[in-house]
Amino acid sequence: MLVQVAISNSPLFETYTYNSDLPLSPGERVEVNFAGRNTIGYVVSLEEKKGPYKIKNITKKIDLEPFLGVSDLELAMYTSKEFVAPPGKVFDLFFPPGKLLQVSDYVVAISGDVGLELPMSKDSFLKKFGSEKLRELLGSRDVKIMHSFDRKVSGKRRIKKVSLNRRLIDLREELNPVWQSIVDYLLSVSSEEISVLEKKLGLNSRSPIETLVRKGVLSVEEVEEDDSQWVIPSVIDLTQDQKKVSRALLNKKNGVSLLYGLTGTGKTEVYFNIMEYWLNRGKQVLLMVPEVSLTPQLLARVRGAFPGRVIRQYHSYMTAGQRQRIWLDATEGNVDILVGTRSSLWVPMKKTGLIIIDEEHDASFYQQSVPFYDGVEVAMKKGKLLDIPVILGSATPRVTHFYAASTGRMDLLELRNRPVGSFPAIEIIDMKEEKNPIISARALKEIEYTLSQGKQVFVFVHRKGFSNYVVCHACGQTVTCPHCSVSLTYHKIDNALKCHYCGYRQHVPRSCPSCGSMTLSARGFGTERVENDLQKFFPSASIMRMDRETIDNPFAYEKALQEISKKKSQIIVGTKMITKGLDFPDVEMVLVIDADRLMSFPSYDSPETAFQYIAQVSGRSGRAGKGRAFIQSFNPGNRVISKAFERDYDSFFQQELDLRKELRYPPFVKIVEIVCIGDSEEESLDLGKKVVAELEKSKDAYLELFGPIVPLLSKIKSSYRTKIVLKLENDSPLDFLQPVIKKHSTGLQTIVNGIGGML
Repeated sequence: MLVQVAISNSPLFETYTYNSDLPLSPGERVEVNFAGRNTIGYVVSLEEKKGPYKIKNITKKIDLEPFLGVSDLELAMYTSKEFVAPPGKVFDLFFPPGKLLQVSDYVVAISGDVGLELPMSKDSFLKKFGSEKLRELLGSRDVKIMHSFDRKVSGKRRIKKVSLNRRLIDLREELNPVWQSIVDYLLSVSSEEISVLEKKLGLNSRSPIETLVRKGVLSVEEVEEDDSQWVIPSVIDLTQDQKKVSRALLNKKNGVSLLYGLTGTGKTEVYFNIMEYWLNRGKQVLLMVPEVSLTPQLLARVRGAFPGRVIRQYHSYMTAGQRQRIWLDATEGNVDILVGTRSSLWVPMKKTGLIIIDEEHDASFYQQSVPFYDGVEVAMKKGKLLDIPVILGSATPRVTHFYAASTGRMDLLELRNRPVGSFPAIEIIDMKEEKNPIISARALKEIEYTLSQGKQVFVFVHRKGFSNYVVCHACGQTVTCPHCSVSLTYHKIDNALKCHYCGYRQHVPRSCPSCGSMTLSARGFGTERVENDLQKFFPSASIMRMDRETIDNPFAYEKALQEISKKKSQIIVGTKMITKGLDFPDVEMVLVIDADRLMSFPSYDSPETAFQYIAQVSGRSGRAGKGRAFIQSFNPGNRVISKAFERDYDSFFQQELDLRKELRYPPFVKIVEIVCIGDSEEESLDLGKKVVAELEKSKDAYLELFGPIVPLLSKIKSSYRTKIVLKLENDSPLDFLQPVIKKHSTGLQTIVNGIGGML
């Protein structure tokens, strides 16, 4: 029979015809010869006929049983069509990185004696007892399926941790000063990695630690590096508002609900209540967050709420071996709750009963590389295909989703009262009269007062680094990245200039590269400069900086959050990683350093993004008491700032909606951006003109066409870019784009309804 196959990792939009006598089903992975090499392909459809001409045969099946079901196949084809994405790259999203390893499955007892000789291979169990018996034991949680890999894989790095084995009162007379310092340190933490303990206490060797282990004072255990034990106790009793919202959500067995809850009103507790309902019915739950940085504290809260449940995280910072193990466990049904970023959406769990998307407004849910797609829209489609409920949660919902809820296309539920603490009092600081353009005198006074009360301060800065750019006073030229059309950011801590788009870095030049003048000066500011200034004003305060320079993986982020929770840091200076999802009762002041910069991006949704940042970071204060938020601005009358000050999302939404309707932007139209890429500016522009000429042949398919235009970032990673923008009716198909894109597939990128000021 003939088989249509999508080629893995191919940028091409076609599927290809192969012949096969193997028993195949749509969604299976096969090995095919494509362009002279063997590669992975995905069976898209079957045709019960033979071709009259010579066609290549499928080489072999890759998996003993298909991992993808009918709904997964439909989801892949929907994403490919709706976002004009190469089908092979979309199918790749379903699988973890690297070659999926062959595994043997075993049935293992997990709850005492089940009256069977276990462990036993899954195949042997099925032959002996049948599939019905296996389903019964899995349902009662008496057994689980374990995987044994046929070849060695790179596992998690294992580390040794020590903890106290006896109470200090029993040890007073036995300890020398070095031993005492070890015990005193471990009294303040539950356990610590041995190498970290050595470093923090300045020990010359591990001998004192090993001696205390031999004496039984300390116990040592070997754990996998990312197996966090951080647990935050759950809230047992819900408020009346939370109960009302929970009841409404429990009555929904499918469809999409938007939970609009102001910061601190307890959306997470509502999530947990709904999750418990579906977990008790044998379903798996997918809890999605926009960024890896949000997983540590949320995971700690999930552990506290669901002791005994199998909880795993899934994100790109894990090694290929780690992701494969979790992926296999999740697909087998051995994971109850999967907490993950955008990539977790594609894990083909067979018993998914609920999808929750926290901070649904966040632009990180939109993949900004091929294949471009909106993770929230795809998740809603997945829920529809599986006929399960999907919950979108946010204190600042996307304008498009709030509009959909207000027009009845999804349910709208609201939480407007904080169960603990109060909403912060917000004050706008007019920076026009300030001598210090970075931190106002008013803000410094309030920080000093907050610290004197033993409370903590969050300071939000939009960008990392010490200075945004380095400029020559003689000729006015800025030092730019050789690969991107952006200025290099100065980082004082390592005296380097860095590009935040391609990663290029260089030492700070002594003279201007353009004119040779020695009058180079760093201008602008970022997190590093703000941290530096605050340290001068508050030399005795403990200040932590949280940006991608200091926190580059989720494990470092978790350690930072634990330091904040233990009040080891008094002032926390950070980028957007501190604006959402964090809940610390002692944070009583928030300062937004430069609100104006948030609105300077040339994108139709930049006001929405600015409002979200300001509202989200302001909501980090006052979680247990009376919080205060200060917004510094040179334009305090700006409508976005004023609505954030009033904490009035509804009015902001209506203003934004009216403006978008007049200018024809989403949610009233669909926007398609076609990025034309070339090795030179001329090549990129020529390609753009050719594409426009071809698109104009289908004028009836769209409302407006703009371009080709040169975007703000005209060059990224040595590739030049030109943009074409189309506006279409929301229900307009994109089929007319296929011939154009196929013709120039390697030089075009297509972005449908991009959000968050995509470049």
